[in-house]
Amino acid sequence: MTFMWMKLLLFFGFWNIDKKVVTLAKLLYFIGEIIFHVFAFSFWNKPTRQASEYGKGLISSNAVDGSVMNDNNSCSHTTYPTDTPNWLMVDLEAEYEITSIKVLNRQDKAGDRLRDFTVSVWQYDPGPHIKYNMVDTEYCICVHYPNTAERGTWTNLTCTKICMGRFVLFVNNLDYLSICELEIFGDIYNGCSTRYLSEMNIKKVVGKRSSSPNCTLLPYEVANVYECIHQCLQMNNCISFNYGPNLINTVNCQLVRCFSHPKQDFTVDSDWIWRYLSH
Repeated sequence: MTFMWMKLLLFFGFWNIDKKVVTLAKLLYFIGEIIFHVFAFSFWNKPTRQASEYGKGLISSNAVDGSVMNDNNSCSHTTYPTDTPNWLMVDLEAEYEITSIKVLNRQDKAGDRLRDFTVSVWQYDPGPHIKYNMVDTEYCICVHYPNTAERGTWTNLTCTKICMGRFVLFVNNLDYLSICELEIFGDIYNGCSTRYLSEMNIKKVVGKRSSSPNCTLLPYEVANVYECIHQCLQMNNCISFNYGPNLINTVNCQLVRCFSHPKQDFTVDSDWIWRYLSH
């Protein structure tokens, strides 16, 4: 214990050379802040998507890059909403029990646009459902914030209930959506919680296939749809898959490992059925 204490003193320069006294309380508070952020920091640079991009460089990944700069150029930024709400999605790449979030708002007057938003947690790819009227059985609402977030600072929000899932979806219906930093807190789900009795279901969208230009599909030749399901379940980060009963260039199963944008990533194709995993 003494060794660790001295290492902390050395690392942060807390020496008595300049006759300054650092109290134990201050040091413990600082350590506590580090521990408190450890789960959020593990979500830095996770895959992200947003409804649209306002301009060059105003990309969704700005919201999880670890930077606390809150000027316009350091934040994510969508265009004005049209027929669908504005949203930003983070793929945690594993299932977590989410307990709280923090969102850093812009410091300029445009920060007043961050208002009346909802944060939900999904166990499966929420992409195809964002433009529809969603019901609570499809996902878990972490928190709804009906107010206007304060400019240039963090808004701390505790989930109204623990939400288990892999995808965190931030939806702002009224205006542009711009987030400077989004921190997500929770524990990794180990499959042993008594709060959840999970059962795997395979849902489908007939006559469409996932075709994201930024997502390489993994092709397989399988005997039937169940074998394609098995391939997806065995593949790390597989979110969904395309299946067609007929071979096309020796392929009838395509594994998808990227979140599906509801407008950009689907092709109408009667030869295929897009399926996704739901608990």
